[in-house]
Amino acid sequence: MHGYELMAELTRLFGPRYRPSPGSVYPAVEALEAEGLLAGQPNEGKTTYRTTAEGERALAERSDLLAAIELRTGARLARGDSIEPLLAKFKARIAPLSGLINPQAAAAVLERAAVEIEGLGAPPNTKETKR
Repeated sequence: MHGYELMAELTRLFGPRYRPSPGSVYPAVEALEAEGLLAGQPNEGKTTYRTTAEGERALAERSDLLAAIELRTGARLARGDSIEPLLAKFKARIAPLSGLINPQAAAAVLERAAVEIEGLGAPPNTKETKR
């Protein structure tokens, strides 16, 4: 997307508490491009940006940080085609409880959740489908 689209997306994700400005977004985009995390391509008088392979790796390495931001802001930052961001968000949510809860009780809850989630992958109309 180009810079204006990026500002609109940031407003959609974080508004009304945060309103991006050209004075903050464009320097950040230029810095990310200088680091090789974004690549700009001229397109009809505007520059369209996309993440580079290095940018995708940097995002993957920061999945815990992104999950914490999602948890704190309520924004959905990760793509919806993977369970990994959901697991990172879950970890960010329960990590502060370490030492405050019974590990065996937590393990039992997690086991039940795993069984239920496994059932989500079962084909419809089969005996394996969980309701």
